[in-house]
Order: sequence, then structure tokens, then C-alpha cells
Amino acid sequence: MFRKIEKLSEAIDRNVRDALFEDIGFGDRAEAIIPAKNVIAEVKCNARKAVLSGQFWFDKCFQFIDKSVSIEWLKKDGSQVLEGDKICRMTGQSLSILAGERSALNFLQVLSSTSTRTREYLNVLKDSGVQNCVIVDTRKTLPGLRLAQKYAVRLGGGANQRFGLWDALLVKENHLITLGGLKKLASLIGVIDSKDKDRKLLQVEVETMEEYKHAMSLGFKHILLDNFSINEVAEAVENRITGITLEASGGINLNNLLGYIRTGVDRISIGDLTKNINSVDFSLRIVEQNND
Repeated sequence: MFRKIEKLSEAIDRNVRDALFEDIGFGDRAEAIIPAKNVIAEVKCNARKAVLSGQFWFDKCFQFIDKSVSIEWLKKDGSQVLEGDKICRMTGQSLSILAGERSALNFLQVLSSTSTRTREYLNVLKDSGVQNCVIVDTRKTLPGLRLAQKYAVRLGGGANQRFGLWDALLVKENHLITLGGLKKLASLIGVIDSKDKDRKLLQVEVETMEEYKHAMSLGFKHILLDNFSINEVAEAVENRITGITLEASGGINLNNLLGYIRTGVDRISIGDLTKNINSVDFSLRIVEQNND
């Protein structure tokens, strides 16, 4: 359908162009009243605690508007920041900084939200003492920000599930309904292999213990346990055939995460990392100006 898949750098350019277009449009009306002068501005964190993310998007906003704007980062992507911390210091034309301010801060607040949320989940995993479990994201991302949020998940310490429909095959409930069930899917595995030699993963979703046992009997090696209770996941782990990779997903949050971790499941995929945005508050203030 599409000729190519974006690299992260290309996604950043697209994200920023779209953001600036919707905010600035054909021009900033403030230019009629604000004098052009050199200023120094600072970005500060107003949240109690956060994991910083979005530095590349922030930089690109001002590169597109005015390459002469200079940004000195005092904190780096992936670092923990606290309320009152200065994040970066900027020098440039007042009109350029004012034009890019909102779009640049929007990227920081959304992506830092994803990194911060991910770190909360990873802290539970770390405190559990379990070494063989991985927290991964899902495709439940904000439209247009898929690569950006998956980048933020990694900064928070999480891992990426598939990026999209193009890089791995996860056969879900509606696929199985369309196909006619697991047995029909199993009969097509040879066809799938012959068409996709570089396939990284064929994963099948099951919704009941009966489907899980049936999937194992048919030879599936990567099984996603959808909306299984903690006890059901523990039972699935205990009864799995050697070589099976199990992933738990659905209804998992910070309140019940520890129970799922302790089942011994290999991976836990969590939509909450990317779909529930509690924006991290950052502010930009001009602190010095040249009045000449």
C-alpha cells in the first residue's frame, strides 16, 4: 500500500511539520505587535517527577522556524526531572521562539507522559525481582505519533511490540473468525512462511484456556493470552510446552501488574503506556532580552 516505512528521523520531520502547520498556518499574527529582538528563554519542569522525552522534536520545531535559534539542553532525553528543574536554555529571535513555543512544548508534554508512565511500570517489574519478564507496548498509540511514542517507551525502560501490521503478524480474534479458526490458520502456516521469509514473529491470540491448549497442540510457538486472569496466566505458564513464548495482555494496569509478573509469563503488553496521556507540564519563559 505504501512505498516505504518511515525512519524515526523522517517521522520526526513529519510530526513537526504537521504540528507547526496546524498552529502557525499562514503566519503568526503576533508579528504585527511584537518587536523582533534577541532574547534568552528557559524551559522548566512543573511536574513533581517525570522522565524527559521529546528533545529531538523540540529541537526540530525551532530548526524549521529559524535555524539561528540556539538550544542548550541541561537535561537529556531519558533522564528523570523534578519540579523546578530547568530543562533547556534558548537564545534567539523573540518572534521565532514565540512561534515555536507551543508546538515544541506539546511534544515534550506528550512524549514525557509516555516515558514517565512506562517508567512506573518498569519500577514495579524491577522491585519484583523477576528477571525474565519484559514490558512491551501496543499499537494503541496516538494517530501519527506511533514512532514517537514507541521511542518514548524505550526511554522509559520498556520494549516495543510490533510497530505495525507490516513488521510482524499477530493473528487476533477477528482474523480467526474470518479464517474459520485456529486449525485453518495452522494449515496456512506453510503458505505464510513461503511468502514471508523475513517474518520476525507469527503470534496467535487466544481468549480461553481451551483455545490456548488447542493452539499449543497445533504447534504455535508464540501465543498471546488475551484478557486472562492472573490465575489463568499462571496455569498457562505451568502447563506450557517447552519452547512456547507467552505474552499476557488486556486489563493489565499498575494495580494488578505485580501479580501478572509473578506468573512467570515472558512478556506483558500494556496499552496504558501510550493511549492514556497524563501530560507532563513544562513551561517556557523569556528570562532576558536585548532592548537595544
